[in-house]
Amino acid sequence: MIEFIYVVVGILAVIFGFYLGRGTYSQSIEEVEERMGKGKPRRAKRHFMWLNYMRPEDRASKRRRREQ
Repeated sequence: MIEFIYVVVGILAVIFGFYLGRGTYSQSIEEVEERMGKGKPRRAKRHFMWLNYMRPEDRASKRRRREQ
C-alpha cells in the first residue's frame, strides 16, 4: 500500500513540475527573434593543454608529404 502511495505522489509531482515549467509567454515568437538579432557563429576557442608538449611537432600527413 505504501509503494502505491509513493508512485501516485511521484506521478503527481511530475505533473506539477510540468505545470510549473510550462510558463506563460507574453511575447510573440517574432518579438523574441527581433530582440535576439541575427547573431554570428562563434569560433571555437583553442585552449592550451599540458599534453600538447607530448604531441609530435608535425603531423604524420606532413611527414609523408615531405618523404615523397
